Amino acid sequence: MKTLAIAISFSLLSIGAFAQAKTTKAIPAKAAKPATATAVSYKCPVCGAVSDKTGECSKDKVAYVKVGDYYCPDCYMSQAKPGKCSMCGVDMKKMETTTAKK
Repeated sequence: MKTLAIAISFSLLSIGAFAQAKTTKAIPAKAAKPATATAVSYKCPVCGAVSDKTGECSKDKVAYVKVGDYYCPDCYMSQAKPGKCSMCGVDMKKMETTTAKK
């Protein structure tokens, strides 16, 4: 009986690990973007590092937020529309581009 319980718990853990590994894969691009499309940039909400592709900041280990989207300043969740964070209820802030000040 003890062996059966261990086998069931091990198989449940392995299924959970497989499900997590499967969700981290990148979704392939659907089609090439037209030449008139603007370049999309991403920014780290903690340190402000800028990237041209999604992922996480190597310094802070926080996911990049698409410039123009909204993010929670407390838990760094992001979404496309303004409002309140679904996890902690804090008002979302808009990710702005960095501009050089004169």
